[in-house]
Amino acid sequence: MKNKRLQSHKKMIVWQSIDQLDFIVQKILKRIPRHEFKMKSQIDNASDSMGSNFVEGYYSGSLGEYMRFLRYSKRSNAELQERVRRVLRKGHIDKNLYDEFEDRAIKTMYLLDRLIQSLENKQNDEKNKPS
Repeated sequence: MKNKRLQSHKKMIVWQSIDQLDFIVQKILKRIPRHEFKMKSQIDNASDSMGSNFVEGYYSGSLGEYMRFLRYSKRSNAELQERVRRVLRKGHIDKNLYDEFEDRAIKTMYLLDRLIQSLENKQNDEKNKPS
């Protein structure tokens, strides 16, 4: 029987967006030629890092740690956007697939930003509570 707590991150809209972005990334990776193995690896690693950092932070047990790992996810998202832009520039993917990727990447970044902002507000509220 699965532990429900270990699956609760999947209910988060941010995680769902990260997962959808990874699905698009997998389509992109299939279109990159074999000789571009370094590029493929870097893109796959950045996408993996975004999801892994989100999950690791979610289960860290600390608000500060959670925010730290969310920021790592944001950086991985930014790296991923730059690397996929280069894939388009090299002509390995068409503009439609790139636009689908970019739209999801921007939405994911927005969701990460909002979640971090919300957690920062929560942390500040807790600090300002009278003892």
